[in-house]
Amino acid sequence: MAQQQTEGNNYQQQYEEVTSTTRITAILRPLQQQHSIISITVPSAKHLYNSTLLEVNPEQNYLLLDELHPREGHTRLSTANRIGLSAHREGIEIKMILEISEIGADNGVAFYRVPFPKIIRYRQRRHIFRVPVSVLQSIQVELVDAQNNTFHGELQDISAAGMCVRFPPKTAIEEKAQTLTYTLTLPDRKRVQGQFTLRRITRHEPSRNIQVGGSFEQLDKIQARTIERFVLEIQRESRRKMSR
Repeated sequence: MAQQQTEGNNYQQQYEEVTSTTRITAILRPLQQQHSIISITVPSAKHLYNSTLLEVNPEQNYLLLDELHPREGHTRLSTANRIGLSAHREGIEIKMILEISEIGADNGVAFYRVPFPKIIRYRQRRHIFRVPVSVLQSIQVELVDAQNNTFHGELQDISAAGMCVRFPPKTAIEEKAQTLTYTLTLPDRKRVQGQFTLRRITRHEPSRNIQVGGSFEQLDKIQARTIERFVLEIQRESRRKMSR
């Protein structure tokens, strides 16, 4: 089941190819809502152009992009039918290739309609690092899979984007891409619940414990704030111990 490795807390984050329309929508919609700047590459151009997402519409199968800046990029699009899009949001890097299906204008400002992406590349950037949790704290984590199997473990490390959970040696979590429901019980007995996408399972030697690493999905503001505060508390406590 688990890979035989000795990487300890070194959970590696890699590009993931996302094909679920629901997940792609969840990744892209905050870019639209926050008017985030996105970078556009155009064939034959030597530099990037800026744009924003005007609309994310999976129901009607399209995205709407704002006019490129500088406007010279708009001129180049008249002879191009494909663009590259990249963006960063809260430590997440997003990349995709898009086909231009329509170039239009609204009050003199250009817009571009592209088919809703079938696949995007998604990666957590390395500056969001995980902080280790002392075994003395024993932060309890419960994972429940789609078959309603429940697994009880202890938090090993955590960041604002994901966590690694330590389970006893005989824990039989399936090593495949899956989303589980998690319940994280913090020291003040406050509970955080949500969706957790499993990315990797390893076995730690010599303890033989199973380590399950993955990312939090679709955190609301309260969940995100609670986890971020907890991560900061661990960091502060660690610094206090080092300064003694």
